[in-house]
Amino acid sequence: MSTLIVYMSRHSTTKKVAEIVKRGLKDNHIVSVDIGTEKVPSVDEFDTIIIGGSIHAGQIQKKIKNFCKSNITTLLNKKLGLFLCYMEITKAQEQFVNNFDEELRNHALATGLMGGEFLFEKMNFIEKFLVKKIAGVKISVSKLKTNEINKFIERLNA
Repeated sequence: MSTLIVYMSRHSTTKKVAEIVKRGLKDNHIVSVDIGTEKVPSVDEFDTIIIGGSIHAGQIQKKIKNFCKSNITTLLNKKLGLFLCYMEITKAQEQFVNNFDEELRNHALATGLMGGEFLFEKMNFIEKFLVKKIAGVKISVSKLKTNEINKFIERLNA
């Protein structure tokens, strides 16, 4: 079995989740790729595809959306996992639905709402200003959902 984890991480939280998932999977061959900085190998080469992104102003990264759209036919014929990192808890499910195509959501063996982090040390001045103003957060905070990450891994390993 082989698995491809495709994600995009702006401030390293999605990367952190992708690495936790990678460590927890039972597959023999796992490749993880940050689509923002690395070339994605052909999805045809893998049995399982995991796609993860994070929410910024209500939207997942455009490169993740484009990857899903351009590979939808192949993805619908693979074992699939979809996950999202976010900080706005009350809108998590809505954001998941709005950012992953219905066909992919229905086909996915595992889906996960993994929580998120505000990491001020990774943000630029404008991002810090917006987080302080909109979210009312003034220091770095982590709200990753370890239980949700573990359930996601368990569903993929089943």
